[in-house]
Amino acid sequence: MIIKGGNIITADGPRPADVIIEGSTITAVSDPDQVPGGEPVVDATGLWVLPGAIDAHTHFGMPLRSGISSLGWRESSEAALLGGTTTIIDFANPAANEPLPEAVTRWRGMADGVILCDYGLHVTVTDVATERLDEIPALVEQGLATFKGFLAYKGRLMLSLVEMKRLMEAVHRAGAMLLVHAEDGEMNAAAEKVLLDTGRTAVSWHPLAHAEESEEKAVAEILDLATTTGCPLTIVHMSLGRSLELLKKARKIQGRDGVLVGEVCLHHLFADSGLYQAGHRASTAAICSPPLRAAGNGTDLLAGLVAGDLDLLSTDHCEFSLAVKTAAAGGGFPSVPNGCGGVGERMVVSHTLAVATGKMDPARWIEACCRRPAELMGLAGRKGQLAAGFDADVVLFDPAASYRWEPLGSSDRAGSLWAGLPVTGRVRDVWLGGRQVVANGMLTLDQPGGKFLPRRL
Repeated sequence: MIIKGGNIITADGPRPADVIIEGSTITAVSDPDQVPGGEPVVDATGLWVLPGAIDAHTHFGMPLRSGISSLGWRESSEAALLGGTTTIIDFANPAANEPLPEAVTRWRGMADGVILCDYGLHVTVTDVATERLDEIPALVEQGLATFKGFLAYKGRLMLSLVEMKRLMEAVHRAGAMLLVHAEDGEMNAAAEKVLLDTGRTAVSWHPLAHAEESEEKAVAEILDLATTTGCPLTIVHMSLGRSLELLKKARKIQGRDGVLVGEVCLHHLFADSGLYQAGHRASTAAICSPPLRAAGNGTDLLAGLVAGDLDLLSTDHCEFSLAVKTAAAGGGFPSVPNGCGGVGERMVVSHTLAVATGKMDPARWIEACCRRPAELMGLAGRKGQLAAGFDADVVLFDPAASYRWEPLGSSDRAGSLWAGLPVTGRVRDVWLGGRQVVANGMLTLDQPGGKFLPRRL
């Protein structure tokens, strides 16, 4: 098959090229006059030909203690494909006292045979007992290259700094990377108690339980630990300009010997804390942690993403229906499940608000959404680029399309932060491993076809 007549994205801008696919693999990306005849042809005239995007941070079908789960593997992966994302990396979250390998098996059991896109797993660690840490090297050998720890969520997921140091040392010894949710759990718990004790329980109070100082303190502490231990580190969903400045300073200290990765999520770039005062529906839909911040932070973070100081544009996709979040809000903001959608919106919304506005060039956009996630998360040489030998994950994108965004896929997605946004850009067609899964904006799947991806750093 030849995808002919489109433009690929290069550092010098879009240029004409044809993409040749045999089976599940790209065999060549060639100038138009060099492509042989006789192959089935897909006409991509006027379109951008992009590599399938990679979202390195999602939570599909994640169960909470309340019994509520985020939208499932089928529904969320449907949104991913419709939005041009062909690979996601989700999380295996162990239950109390559950061995990490058993957690991985259990979470793969939720996804396999259900998920529509390809996927990998980060492994969450909330217990640093020796027997748990001793399980890490074998998991790395099996292709689980990244782990996650929390400085947030006291009494549930939070590790102390001493415990976090033990985890980082173990992850480093195993040749893996640690992802960290950097908020100070003690500070957040104390702030939440004051709010609840004084009757401030409405969802609009949620941000005050996650003060900016909490993130800034935790970011500084985890960067110090990364420097001390040498552990490769990704700070996930950074929401403050000040956090970015701390990351930049730490990189100067570590130099080329260190691996410090910064991630920003769609909602922290392009939505802000004004939503918490915009009425009950918007306030409830926007409940996430860290919360949305003052608009200037998004401006600073976008500048950092454009400059390459932030590496990844992810989503932290953890989507609950608006009806579920609204019902839970009756118990006060701590009862509302935390999380926003974004896996289906990321490419179109970021194109609209960053690329089409001239704030980000298309090559940097593709780097942050496709190439760098692959390189940093252990999928280099297979995903994230249009090149010979890579998986034939290909997206045809119309950069000139103009319409109002409505959530794609499941009707439970009506709580999307981006519903009704005027957008520029549309995902038209998508191939996953050479198989067309979206045609003219509509799913063409009849059976789930997503594969688990072992990863190596």
